[in-house]
Amino acid sequence: MSVLDAIGVVFSNAPLIFFLLFILSVLSLAFFFERLANVKVSKVLPKNFEQIKADILSKNTREVIHRLQRDNRYLSKEIKNLLEIYLEGKASKEDLLAFIRYSLAERLYNHLSRRVSFISMSVTLATLIGLAGTVFGLIEVFSAFYHSNNPQAYNLLAKGIALSLNSTALGLFVAIINFILYWFIKERINSVLQKVLLEIENLFVIL
Repeated sequence: MSVLDAIGVVFSNAPLIFFLLFILSVLSLAFFFERLANVKVSKVLPKNFEQIKADILSKNTREVIHRLQRDNRYLSKEIKNLLEIYLEGKASKEDLLAFIRYSLAERLYNHLSRRVSFISMSVTLATLIGLAGTVFGLIEVFSAFYHSNNPQAYNLLAKGIALSLNSTALGLFVAIINFILYWFIKERINSVLQKVLLEIENLFVIL
């Protein structure tokens, strides 16, 4: 039996289960593509980053701060604050580098991982929703046994077994797809994070 067959059985016999799995799939895909579009080195680093590095090399730090202040990206505000702290003499270059490697890395990771936790949660939810369909199917099965003298008993039995098996299969299918999406975007986030942190460290090394 194909996935389309399983979808048809669940849609016909348990529309609520089908609807919940459908909504879960749509939301997971939406969050996945949103993160995929935004988790890029070019979109995480401040705008005109090459010019910022050139200004830092020229010791034109005040201009860099003004440039970052006009940029609404998350990392721009963080770098601006670090530069201001450095210029005010509140922290050494070594302190800033340590802050970048630990505190900023964690904060940036959390920022990049927004909504990704839903994709992770959807793996468990899809499995549980599929199991809920299985329970409903088993209820149909036991109902058929209870009404064994009913001419429709065999129909109820077949319907219950079909719903039970197909709900589990469909729930697992959605869970597996979402699991793949989750790990793909997590690897993307880790890769982008490492590249961005290296760029930021290099920026403060030449400060």
